Amino acid sequence: MNANEPADDDVRAVVGRVAESRRYRAVDPAVVRRLASEELRRARGPDDAVKRVKRRLHQAVGAYRTSAAGGAIDRDIERLTAASQGDRSGGELRAVCRDLLARHASTRERLPFLDRFYTTIWDAIGGAPASLLDLGCGLAPLALPWMQLPASATYHAIDADSRAIRLVDAFLSLVGRPHVAEARDLAGEVDLPAVDVALLLKLVPILDRQDPAASVRLLRSLAVRHMVVSFPIRSLGGRGRGMETTYRRRLEALLRDLDPRVRRVTEASVPNELVVVLTLSREHPADA
Repeated sequence: MNANEPADDDVRAVVGRVAESRRYRAVDPAVVRRLASEELRRARGPDDAVKRVKRRLHQAVGAYRTSAAGGAIDRDIERLTAASQGDRSGGELRAVCRDLLARHASTRERLPFLDRFYTTIWDAIGGAPASLLDLGCGLAPLALPWMQLPASATYHAIDADSRAIRLVDAFLSLVGRPHVAEARDLAGEVDLPAVDVALLLKLVPILDRQDPAASVRLLRSLAVRHMVVSFPIRSLGGRGRGMETTYRRRLEALLRDLDPRVRRVTEASVPNELVVVLTLSREHPADA
């Protein structure tokens, strides 16, 4: 294992080779740079470093996407545009949104109960928020027609996948939602806006695979009133395999790390996910 800091040229070379892959060229470059720098310290050479980075990117984003998600963004935006200008009932737009949500594994499983997924969460925090930060959002903002947010509520959407962010940005613009959509590396150092509610839906396991300290670092940095943290309780193949027990233990560890800022913990009852609402004290100690 090479403990020395890798040379910038070596990092750039690995980043360039990873970017040649159609599967990962849309990942935020900051994510790829961070992983390249880490893996060059461990790798036997440049080829091994590229393989290691791709493996970690698959764990972070690749396993949850279908190939169609990255293949036709312009056509997807055209479909959303046409639907948004169609029938006044919004049924056509909802149909297109459902189709696009089905492309992403983590949102596809919510489709059968999408009409109550978000309202169950809002009930747990005392009502729909006036500002929302959706971290590791994927295509989840396309569920906006089912969220019942106030028309003036600002939606901040952040993900490592620039293709997903491009589609989300276009959609939120089409429906007139005040928003910011950005591709960012959430496992690195990142400044985030103060909002009412932050959603971290199935994000913690993804961050844990990149950096065991990343989740706590991110959660401690948030200036929010409520955090909504969820974990999958079934694998992508539909098996439970003790996942709920494992992730309840992970949640308990997070709560210990966040204490004493957490004032209340409320579990929201939704299928297929362990969803917990953390209500925080108004203080935001930088050194918590």
